[in-house]
Amino acid sequence: MHTPTRRTLLSASIMAAGSGLLGACSGSGSSSETGPHPGTVQGSGTADGGHRPFVPKGPEGYVNPSDPEVLAAERKRGTGPVRTFRLTAAETTCDVGGRSFRTWTYSDRLPGREIRVTQGDILDLTLANRLPVATTLHSHGVRLRCDMDGVPGLTQPGIKPGEEFRYRFAVSYPGTYLLHSHEGMQPDRGLYAPLIVDDPKEP
Repeated sequence: MHTPTRRTLLSASIMAAGSGLLGACSGSGSSSETGPHPGTVQGSGTADGGHRPFVPKGPEGYVNPSDPEVLAAERKRGTGPVRTFRLTAAETTCDVGGRSFRTWTYSDRLPGREIRVTQGDILDLTLANRLPVATTLHSHGVRLRCDMDGVPGLTQPGIKPGEEFRYRFAVSYPGTYLLHSHEGMQPDRGLYAPLIVDDPKEP
């Protein structure tokens, strides 16, 4: 008798949840493969279309995201291969049960495309904003450096329309997580996607 692994069960549940929606959306969320430097905003919202770094400052004496302690901790989390992905937040038309409606999705899919990496990998994910309002991307439940957490006004500026933000961090714990916008009710409109971190020790 075949005993399914955790990986098999999680994959099946996510696919089942999204099977009626995947491929049922259409829009114009395509964009190039290049992205800004990690932790910076790039696009028409900057003074010259270049990079605008954002380093949140803590109280005097506290550790900041750019300090050596944070960089050392990041290296301990993982030094594996870099896995590069790109998501585009844009308005699109979806069809559910024969009923069409306009909403916001990642790369014209609801839920957004599966982002899959292995424990110890470096996740390099660029989010392009093609919405009429600002957005961000939060990796729910993932242990990561502060400036990659996707909380607007606290760990990064909101990604304005036409801009891009590059998230890059080591993924140190296997499991199934949720990527979603951290702006208002945007996740309810469809801005969410699964993040699956495989355990290399699991068969």
